[in-house]
Amino acid sequence: MAAAPVRPAAWKLADVREFRSADLAAILDEQQRCWTGRFLWDFASSRAIIERFVDSRNLFGYVLLSAGRPVGYAYYIHEDRKALIGDLYILDAFRDEAGEHELLHRVARAAAICPGVRRIEGQLLTLSSFPREISIYGQPLAVLPRRFMVLRGWDGFRRKPSPSRALYRAWHDRDLDAAAETIARSYQGHVDSSINDQYRSYMGARRFLHNTTLHPGCGVFHPAAGVVAVRAVTDGLCGLCLGSLVLPRIGHITQLCVDPQARGHGVGYELLRRSIEAFQRGGAEAVSLTVTASNRGAASLYESVGFTTGHTFPAFVWEAA
Repeated sequence: MAAAPVRPAAWKLADVREFRSADLAAILDEQQRCWTGRFLWDFASSRAIIERFVDSRNLFGYVLLSAGRPVGYAYYIHEDRKALIGDLYILDAFRDEAGEHELLHRVARAAAICPGVRRIEGQLLTLSSFPREISIYGQPLAVLPRRFMVLRGWDGFRRKPSPSRALYRAWHDRDLDAAAETIARSYQGHVDSSINDQYRSYMGARRFLHNTTLHPGCGVFHPAAGVVAVRAVTDGLCGLCLGSLVLPRIGHITQLCVDPQARGHGVGYELLRRSIEAFQRGGAEAVSLTVTASNRGAASLYESVGFTTGHTFPAFVWEAA
């Protein structure tokens, strides 16, 4: 029989550095099953990193306790003038909206007082409800809905003629600098640059690409699914689509962007089509991606080729006064 949800009177939060990874094993076990079953995503590499940092007492955040037993946790990562809420998870049998929001509020407050931090970002796919009216030191936590979308099987993959006049080729490591410039141009004034400030500058975009292509945090980079668009006359890069494998037979689109001057000619569709077909040739059974709900143009593109929304989740941003 499942335990009753944690009630406010029963909450107790403790510093995550008081615990070892073995103390959190039941939480991480369930979280790993959740990511595999619900998001078609291998949580094992992320779990290994969490466990290593917990055991070295280098993870910062809180553990939620019920009758002295760990039933949830949340942590943040400090990066210069920014803090990232890395994750938040509460066992199903103990999860409720108030408990999640209290844990989020506490970890965000702790992140905000780190020396030099002026901004907090986070995207929590497993949060069961959207945070409401959370204020941190007098400044509101802005919440932006995002959609987790999946293309399952290839019968639902809808191809269409593309009027694109660009040229296309495979991604190469030497494209990194030009791709960073393209990302920075593509996201000027875009809602996604308010969610991830790395998109706002060349250096930030370069850091994003470095992490995406070299580190397994967002799956294992799949070079075959990397496609770039170049202008026919100048050979300058005007769009890119990158993908990773998040399970052996599940692909994930990690980036799709088109230079503003190249939009409206089918470049985004053609990049996406080629990347999906590369996953298909490699034996993938499904492809996932995430998109900000207010980015209706991108969402419409994904729906037009067969992606469906499986889950809506919050991204949130806090800026110091």
